Amino acid sequence: MARLITGTGSYLPAKEVSNRDLESCVQNFDARQAGCDLDTWIRRRYGIRVRHWAAEGESTGDMALVAARRALESAHLAPSDIDLIVLSTATTDSVAPHSVSHVQASLGTRAVFHQLQDACPGFLNALMVADSLMANLGYRRALVVAAEKMTHIVDPRDFRMIGLFADGAGAVVLEDLDAPELPRGKAGFCSFYAGSDGKAGHALRVPAGGTRLPLTAERMAAGEHFLISDFREVYPFAVRTTQNCIEEAVKRAGLAIADVDWVIPHHASANIIQDGVGQAGIRSDQVLLAIDHTGNTSSASVPTCLDEEVRAGRFRDGDHVVLLALGGGMGWGSTLYRWVSPERARAGRR
Repeated sequence: MARLITGTGSYLPAKEVSNRDLESCVQNFDARQAGCDLDTWIRRRYGIRVRHWAAEGESTGDMALVAARRALESAHLAPSDIDLIVLSTATTDSVAPHSVSHVQASLGTRAVFHQLQDACPGFLNALMVADSLMANLGYRRALVVAAEKMTHIVDPRDFRMIGLFADGAGAVVLEDLDAPELPRGKAGFCSFYAGSDGKAGHALRVPAGGTRLPLTAERMAAGEHFLISDFREVYPFAVRTTQNCIEEAVKRAGLAIADVDWVIPHHASANIIQDGVGQAGIRSDQVLLAIDHTGNTSSASVPTCLDEEVRAGRFRDGDHVVLLALGGGMGWGSTLYRWVSPERARAGRR
């Protein structure tokens, strides 16, 4: 038996926002000082040309629900077939009930659910939680979802933040199935790796809104309810951690970097990704990204890109695919997955 991906799904809101569209809301970009216009600045550093924003009244749970339904449809399963739902987000619909409550109720399933209050590493952490629960509690089919409404916590006046972050959701279905033999061994998850550094958490934070600093009119006026990033600290951390996530996932799988076929990294920014994967010895043509048209959707980055690549027929049976993510907290995680097509995986159902 192996734990296999049998379906994927994603969702990007209908509203598409270009870099030039941002010029009407940002207030701190100086083209003269930057030596270029805003569109050029964002493309050079972030690798983004457009991103998607959720509609007014469209919640994280609403986006997660669409991605979840698409993943179930891809897996040829009904909601009633699912035993477990694990959802990760840093932008929950409400303190209670959580976004995952909305997903379960709207799907009409009685699956046990859990929600992780997590940011960029959330999808990888949700995979690990689902994998552990399936291994230890006997769940056979799990829906793993990551969804973010980053526009809810990003200051639209700050070009560095509104230019980078955006909204979206992604999901996968995991099943315990008879694993087919592949050219380089059995399919499925070969390794997991995770870590965290609470002391570095101040570099990417939302100061107000929790029990330590409850929201007040004064704190909102000061913008303390928005996400703040110390880019000077985040950049070296992200580059170093991206490299480490790849190397650890490969080592724990008993493989070498030369065995890796594809890497889907968290969409932190194009320059971070390029430097991090390069230092790990991964070629640029092995790196799969959707950041040019999604932006950084926090924990939804990896599953959204994964779904797009699956639907495009990117992977071949036996491919070694590294998924990794890092960020807010600070935390990080990665996995090496030996690919088998979801169609072939579903053939292992009894």
